[in-house]
Amino acid sequence: MAVTPRIDVIESDAARVVVFKDRMVFDEKTVREVGEQIGAALPNDGKPLRVVLDFQGVDLISSSLLGKLILLQRRIDSTGGKLRLCELSPTVQSVFRTSNLDKLFQIHRDRAAALASV
Repeated sequence: MAVTPRIDVIESDAARVVVFKDRMVFDEKTVREVGEQIGAALPNDGKPLRVVLDFQGVDLISSSLLGKLILLQRRIDSTGGKLRLCELSPTVQSVFRTSNLDKLFQIHRDRAAALASV
């Protein structure tokens, strides 16, 4: 059975931009597929990774996704790279604030600001 594409990856001079396709990244299957697809979209060549996660259109995320994002942050940190998040809905922002992860991740209002910071 074919896996549903859960993300789009846009290459820019500044970073790879990962755009989520689902409005809800909540159930276990979707979260697993998102994690696998993000991992597969990033090179493993040891060079610094610069990644922007664009949450535009995402209304709901799970704590499981937060765990995947923490692991992604660690992977990017290990390369000396930068991870930025942008376009978080008020509900998604609340999830990050409630879990105190707004202190771990650099969150920007829009994609242009996120790209400017990498």
